[in-house]
Order: sequence, then structure tokens, then C-alpha cells
Amino acid sequence: MSSPKSVSLLELFLYFFKLSWTAFGGPLAYISMMEDDCVEKRKWLSKEEFTEMVGITNMLPGPNAAEMAIHIGYVKRGLAGGILSGFAFVTPSFIIILFLSWLYFQYHTMPAVGDIFYGINPVVVVIILVAGYRLGRSSIIDWKLFCIFMAAFIVSYFTEVNEAIILLVSGLIGVILYNLKPVSVKDYKRLNLLLPPIILFNLSLAHIPTLLMIFLEFLKAGSLLFGSGLVIIPLIGPDVISFGWVSEKEFFDGVTLGQITPGPVMKTAAFIGYKVAGVPGALLAFLGVYLPPFIIVPIVSSSFRRVKDNMLLKNFLKGISAAVVGTILAVLISLSKVAYVDYVTLLISIVCLILMVKFRVNVSLLVVGAGIVGLIIKSLI
Repeated sequence: MSSPKSVSLLELFLYFFKLSWTAFGGPLAYISMMEDDCVEKRKWLSKEEFTEMVGITNMLPGPNAAEMAIHIGYVKRGLAGGILSGFAFVTPSFIIILFLSWLYFQYHTMPAVGDIFYGINPVVVVIILVAGYRLGRSSIIDWKLFCIFMAAFIVSYFTEVNEAIILLVSGLIGVILYNLKPVSVKDYKRLNLLLPPIILFNLSLAHIPTLLMIFLEFLKAGSLLFGSGLVIIPLIGPDVISFGWVSEKEFFDGVTLGQITPGPVMKTAAFIGYKVAGVPGALLAFLGVYLPPFIIVPIVSSSFRRVKDNMLLKNFLKGISAAVVGTILAVLISLSKVAYVDYVTLLISIVCLILMVKFRVNVSLLVVGAGIVGLIIKSLI
């Protein structure tokens, strides 16, 4: 096999900028596209290098696709390459969601807009449900993890315990259940490096300025988001609704916009920030949720080989991964009450589930079709 090719900063920027405009299907789809382009077509990386990068991102908090973009840039052109690649990958998402946020809050009271979301929201429930099922199938592999999943679901759905605390406690339970040998102080120090102090934010919010509060809320989410960007739903949903920043319907519509447009669903953060404080709020929310991977990836990638076999960390992530599925399910049930307003919306959801799972119809086509169906049905009622 030929050695990986060198790449310029401009090439990195143009590639990831273009990819973000055309990326649909979630982090697995984005990473698959990166592998096809960067390994097979452009020969920037060897298969072994790319596989190791995927392993790193799976062990770090933050959106996996953005982390991969940062990591590829970092490996090829150092810190400047990592920052530039990550910036190129997330910027289109911000541009898209900022424009859509303005449109939504300017015109969401118009009947036609409501009719479109009437058809699309049930599809988004199905998209999240299928993604959650696939995540659960890979992460809930024994009875211990099933118990963590169920406990996280029950606590998340029936209590007001913050989801960040649920995830952390689940991670610690994973350590207790799976660690069969004494853990050294050195191991705990390594684990603590991956638990930013910001996770303890939630103690007192009464006197924090709104813009700072927006930044901290989404920084907390970005610091605790493991795996799929869908984890942002349970991490921020209960908070932003209880703060009065958005209504339950507005939050779900923001998730919908994040799902049906190219780029990571994490851009929902900017939608909420825009509702609270306009463009500055959108910018700070977006910055907060994406800042952790820009800091963590360059630091950890250089020392990954020393910690990748750390069983303490692996068991901690096992517990979190199982809990993530439980919290997603809990919030999804609440959001379903917004999406399913009658038997027609339930029927739309069932049809789309069959088309997605059995016939593997493209998600984008389902979304567009459901939006059109919503318009037609509402015009006939």
C-alpha cells in the first residue's frame, strides 16, 4: 500500500467545508464518507490510521463526526490543520441553522409552516427511534448494561434529576460493575482528565447573565455528549424547556430542523440560542457545544496509545452508553406527545418506519415526502 499523501491547509478546509454542505444521515454516514474520501480516494490516510481515529472518537465526549474532522486535520497538519478542518466542517451547519431559525421564528405562526411540521415531526420521531435502537443494539450487550439502561430511563422519565448527573452516575456504576481488580490512583486521575469541571454546572443559575448561561449550558452538553449527536436531546431538552427558553413544541421543531438539514444535529443548539438572544445567543450556543472537541481531540490524540486499553475508562463509557439510550427513549416519549396529534400523524410515522427499515428509503426523501403530505392533508381538513 502506498504511503499517505501530504495535504495542504487549503485542501483540508475545502474538503470538510464541502462535505458539511452535503452530509446527511448522521455521524456513521459522515464518518463512512470521510473514510471513502480520505482513505480510498485521496489517500490522505492509511486504513489503520483511520480505524485508530474512529476508536479515539468513540472514547471521547463530543460529536463523533466533528471530532473525526478535527483529528484528520490534526494528524495531517498539526494544530492549525485540526482547528481549520473542524471549523470548515461545523461552519456550514451554523449558517444553515441560523437562516432556518430566522425563518422559523419569523413565520412559524403561518399555517403553511405548521402544516409542514405536522407531516415532518412524526418522521423525526422515527429517525430518532431507529437511531436509538441501533445504538442500544451495539451498547446494551448484557444484563448489567440492560439494568443501567432501564434505571436511566426510569430516573430520566419519572424524576427531574438532570440528565448530566444520570450519565455520570451510570458511568461510575459501569466502573463498579465491570472493574474486577483494584483501581489505582493513577487510573482515576486519567479518568478525571476526561470529565471537565463544567459538568457540575447546574448548581446555581439565578444570577448568571443570559448569554453566559447559554454558553455554559451548551458547553456542559458538549462536554458530556458521547457518540451520536442525538444525545444532545436528553442533555439539553429538559433544561431549556424548564428555563423557559423554548416551548416543548419549539424544542422538537428545532430538533426536526437539525435532523432534516445537512450536517450534525448538534446545530439545534444554535436554534435555541437564537430564540433566547438572537444571533449572539446562537453563536454562543454553537460555540459552547462544539468547543470541547476542539480542545480534547488535540490533547488526547497525542497520548491515546497510553490510555486506549485503560479498563477503567472503557467500563465508564460502557455505563454511559447504556444510559444514553435510556435518556433518549425517555425524552422521545415526551416529544412523541407533540408529534402525534391524531391518527394521521401516527399513520405517517408507521409508514415511514416501514419504508426506512424494510426498504431503506433515503431519510431525506421521507422528510420531503412527509412535509408535502402534511400540506395536502391540512388543506383537505
